[in-house]
Amino acid sequence: MKVLSELRSLSAPELSQRLTQWRQELRDCRLKAAQGNVEQPHRIRQLRRNIARALTLQGQQQTAPVRG
Repeated sequence: MKVLSELRSLSAPELSQRLTQWRQELRDCRLKAAQGNVEQPHRIRQLRRNIARALTLQGQQQTAPVRG
């Protein structure tokens, strides 16, 4: 999966930044949907899934044992 491999290559701060961007975009898409001006209705679902992927990776990074 393209998005997942891209997310795995990001550092923790970059992942947080990407997550913030997706949340803002999701907020904007939901606002447009409420107004009835949806250009790409599939984008809402796509953003929700990307946010879930990013949060999963953040959790895995935090709980991963340090090998040394």
